[in-house]
Amino acid sequence: MPSFVRWKTPVLVAVVAIAFLASWIVLSPYRSACTTEVVAAEQAMRASDQELRTVGVTDKAAICQVYRRRVDALKTAAPVMRRCGTAQLNPDADWSARVTELGFYQGLVAQQCG
Repeated sequence: MPSFVRWKTPVLVAVVAIAFLASWIVLSPYRSACTTEVVAAEQAMRASDQELRTVGVTDKAAICQVYRRRVDALKTAAPVMRRCGTAQLNPDADWSARVTELGFYQGLVAQQCG
């Protein structure tokens, strides 16, 4: 029985190591693409946030334009967050919040911008 245990452990370790390396090799390009997409989506959302803060409240045409760009940014960000998760710096963020926000801004555009 001891000889069985002696060769079983190294074989198990080797199998686990091979499985880990295989998954890393297969998933590495996916993670890289997701990282790029998440960063791009977060940058677009930050730019949209800045636009929302600086738009004049009296210029309806400008407000509608900013709202439409916000909808476009959210249409891009929501699927990325759903597929890839959120940015590593904000792991507790909920991607569904972007979907909810998308519905909110779509409603604003429909109601206020015609």
